[in-house]
Amino acid sequence: MDLTKIISGINSKKLIISVFGLGRIGLPTALMFTRAGYNVIGVDIDKDLLNDLKKKKTFIDEPGLLDLLNKAIQKNLIEFSSDFEYAVKKANILIICVPTPISENKVPDYSAIKDISDKIGNSLTQGQIIICESSVSPTTIRDLIIPIIEKKSELKLNKDFGVCSCPERADPGKIVDNFDKVTRIVGGSSYKIGKVIIELYESITNANIIQLSTPGTANAVKLTENIFRDVNIALINELAVLYEKLGIDVKEVIKGASTKYNFQPHYPGPGVGGPCLPANPYYIIQDADKMDYIPFLIRVAREVNDRMPAYTLDLITDALNYVGKSVKGTRITVLGLSYKADIKDIQISPSLKVAHLLKEKNASIQVWDPYYKGKIIKDIKILDSFQEALKETECIVLLTDHKEFRDINFQHIMKIKNEDSPLVLVDSRNIYDPDNLPKGIVYCGIGRKILET
Repeated sequence: MDLTKIISGINSKKLIISVFGLGRIGLPTALMFTRAGYNVIGVDIDKDLLNDLKKKKTFIDEPGLLDLLNKAIQKNLIEFSSDFEYAVKKANILIICVPTPISENKVPDYSAIKDISDKIGNSLTQGQIIICESSVSPTTIRDLIIPIIEKKSELKLNKDFGVCSCPERADPGKIVDNFDKVTRIVGGSSYKIGKVIIELYESITNANIIQLSTPGTANAVKLTENIFRDVNIALINELAVLYEKLGIDVKEVIKGASTKYNFQPHYPGPGVGGPCLPANPYYIIQDADKMDYIPFLIRVAREVNDRMPAYTLDLITDALNYVGKSVKGTRITVLGLSYKADIKDIQISPSLKVAHLLKEKNASIQVWDPYYKGKIIKDIKILDSFQEALKETECIVLLTDHKEFRDINFQHIMKIKNEDSPLVLVDSRNIYDPDNLPKGIVYCGIGRKILET
């Protein structure tokens, strides 16, 4: 494959980049190419989304993103389109950023990958390179994307076109900020193609970039780092449940263990959420199944973390029973629905699962999340203010550790309480120190026994 045109285009910034899928990863990727001076075609099937972007509006809550969008439009470096054929034929580089969610049956849904591979294959011409930033299993590019494109285009890999994997390693809430900091990984269908794509990414980011031997290896790196976290979070969740039963404070244990040079602390919680941690293990599990291999540890870790919302409900139940109340009919203030702190994102959120479990138990829940105030999220109404959520509350359940929740004035809450019974505080993220809480609170956390302040 002749890479002269691509290399020349990198040096002159004359390449045209088409980015397919303008979600939380695709849009920042497209705008980072415009930041470097490239012309970009942003492609999506959602025409309402495209119209909003043309009006300089985005649903994605990422610091710095709107500024990049405004500059790209002002400089006429980006166009938005739902015409896939046009976007494929016009560009030199095609970047796949479509979603790869997990089905209800815990099976990777690659329907969007299949669809975009079909569309690319139908219009692909010689000399183009396809980059996959979507999260996929190690075998997906080799066994799914490449065969579809070769069949549809009647072109040959590495002779007529190239393929690379450069899986996103983004941290929602810090995607723009981390773009120049987090190392990128690239695996090409050939060494030369991989090398050229490294040059391309070097032209848009100051982050380090390393080359791996194959696209599958790059995808394995992405999955391994997330599975590592999922397994370790499952381990500490399991220990937290055990230590709570033994009367041992897991937070104290983690603090002590962290003094050992080779201990890497992970923290318990109501479960794991987001587009990666609860999903990525199933990409590997599916590949393992094809090889007649059972990754027992990965599967058990998923089961442990998936059980944590139910365990959190048990914790709430036990704490209420301690003061002579049941979940049913109790006015419970739920703090946080996002899957993690300080971002607007409820993808596979364990906090949302706990809220639904409380509703199923007929609790009278009052939900507050500063990122969703006044909205209805999957049948859960979020109130307009924290003060409104505190009205006549009998129990506060912290599910997401937004920074706004770390400095709550519990002294004030105790003063405005109408009844004499204790206030139950269930701290599923272990962010509060019971020693600093006012009198009259029954406190418990994950891996921490019930305490009366």
